[in-house]
Amino acid sequence: MRQKQAEFTYMRGIAILLIVAGHSVYNSGEGFPLMLENLVRGGTALFVFISGYFFHRVFYPRFEYQGFMRSKIRNVLLPFLWVSLAGLMLLLVEWYWLQGHAASQLLLDVWYTVRNGYVLFPHWYVPFIMLVFALSPVFLFYIHLSRSWRVTLLLLSMLISILLHRPIGNVNVLQSLLYFTPFYLLGMLYSQEQAVVKRLTVALNILAWLGLFVSLWVQTNIEGHVGNYHKDALSYGGIDWQFVQKFCLCILVLKGCEILARCGEFPWLERVADMSFAIFFLHPIFSMLFADACKLLHFKLAPGSALTSIALSVGIFLLLLYGSIWLADIIKKGLGDRSRQWIGW
Repeated sequence: MRQKQAEFTYMRGIAILLIVAGHSVYNSGEGFPLMLENLVRGGTALFVFISGYFFHRVFYPRFEYQGFMRSKIRNVLLPFLWVSLAGLMLLLVEWYWLQGHAASQLLLDVWYTVRNGYVLFPHWYVPFIMLVFALSPVFLFYIHLSRSWRVTLLLLSMLISILLHRPIGNVNVLQSLLYFTPFYLLGMLYSQEQAVVKRLTVALNILAWLGLFVSLWVQTNIEGHVGNYHKDALSYGGIDWQFVQKFCLCILVLKGCEILARCGEFPWLERVADMSFAIFFLHPIFSMLFADACKLLHFKLAPGSALTSIALSVGIFLLLLYGSIWLADIIKKGLGDRSRQWIGW
């Protein structure tokens, strides 16, 4: 693994761990510490930042639109469709056996689910990122702009996102595109301006730490808001402090991964990074199975206990993470290289 790429390998591993952790929070708003929850939610932003970096670093020098889109359809869209189909089959079982829906209701259940553009809740990301890939010529135009224009457009897009917020239910793909574009631009800008970033490392780190603490404090202790901000695109909902926090976290996690890369190799984290798309696609299935098991056992942790909420959240996190790794390994052994078109790995 080349040294200059190692930090992004580790960052991809940390990003998927953060995403799974955000989906493992138990007793949200009832016992789990709010500041910790606000920190682990919204890890998708790191993925978008990494995608922007590699778009410029890897694809831009030899970019060919048709080949680029074919690879994304094969390695991103197809696994999304296959895993979504598997998730839909599990939902049908849940609706029929656990919720007692009549057979005539099942078709409506399917329609109400697939009309959102995804089946399993984290997979809203795929229609959004496929739209980003489809708009690659726009981002190529951005790369060719002068530095001053690139920075200006980044700041403008940040302002739009802070006021826009994420869409309700993550259903509005165009709103997601506008909201996450600054993270993609930041990744490209980092790749283009690494020499400048290196000179400004100290100042950027200070600003990032300050922004992280201020945004976490305001969101948690002043606004009392839990998790990501969602609203209709044209309504006003104040400042999206989660956006500010995750923008700062992109910088801080990358700096931390640069330190890890200088310290040596971390095979487990490299393996998680290599399997990150498979973990992303598969972990909602285990989340669904856990929720169904809780319903069958009539299990609900009493609110108000931070310690037990954290402990159970850690247990859920381990179930989702290692369950996904276990299932991905089985599929990989069975399908070989073809597994990438089924689970993204």
